[in-house]
Amino acid sequence: MFEFRLHGKTVMLLCLVLLLTACGPSAENESVISTAVAQTVEAAQLASSTSTPEPPLPTPPPTLTPAAVDTPTEGPTLTSAPSDPDCIHAMFVSEYPPDRTVFKPNEEFTKTWTIRNEGTCTWDYSYRLIFWSGDTMGAATYYNLPEVVPPGDDISISIQLTAPAEEGFYTNYWRLQTPWNAVFGVGQYSQAFYATIQVDKRPPQEAGILSVTYDIVRDPPTGCPANVLYTVYATITTNGAYDFNYFWQQKDGNESGEKNMVFDAAGSKTISRSWSVGRGDSPNDRWMQIIVTWPERIEFDKAVFENTCP
Repeated sequence: MFEFRLHGKTVMLLCLVLLLTACGPSAENESVISTAVAQTVEAAQLASSTSTPEPPLPTPPPTLTPAAVDTPTEGPTLTSAPSDPDCIHAMFVSEYPPDRTVFKPNEEFTKTWTIRNEGTCTWDYSYRLIFWSGDTMGAATYYNLPEVVPPGDDISISIQLTAPAEEGFYTNYWRLQTPWNAVFGVGQYSQAFYATIQVDKRPPQEAGILSVTYDIVRDPPTGCPANVLYTVYATITTNGAYDFNYFWQQKDGNESGEKNMVFDAAGSKTISRSWSVGRGDSPNDRWMQIIVTWPERIEFDKAVFENTCP
């Protein structure tokens, strides 16, 4: 919209022009009319130039560009327990070095456990290996998992440990922890997994074990009484003076304690262990074996026997 204004002087001049025109034409009147018209135009131009200009239209704001959104490559880390009861389950697969490996005082070594994700939730970097109990052997209290582990996959977890300065047996226990602070272990009962070592400062020996042979005796030899006693005799032969530690391992996990045996010269010695099988026990095969833990770990063959009674 435009604005038009006439001042009072301009109006009076226009009226004078009209009056002179009405009185008839003459040279004097034409001169007056010309002067009045010129002054009228000048006044109109002045009025136009001094009028308040119309404000310009506002400039529209610039269009906002949406911020770039990164597409996550992994699912979000859970911070609260999921409703799925099968979310966190783990199974022990293997370890290295094996338990009861012998180390020198203050010797550094790497312990590795391989664990399988048996649950339905993916383990990401926010899951942790946490120290549970026992001898720390210089370890930290926790370690974040080094990789993402989908359900069904295995992960090998390695940590640096240091053997204590004093001789003896040492064990530390470990579990896993979720981002929502649930702690779980391995197997059906979610047990802690562990590292057991022996610290020994004795020097290496030149001799060693040549063989371990077994003889299995059933008592009674035949029949199916309420209980049948199976005794395994293990004959150990060395090629010289030899000092070592060993234990009996059984299929059902019932191990003997650690024992020591000393040979003053080359020769053979026989040791034994018994297993009582009751009527109605499973007919599956059973076995026992000798495992040497020091000065080096050696797992000898298994002595297998069959329960033939129903």
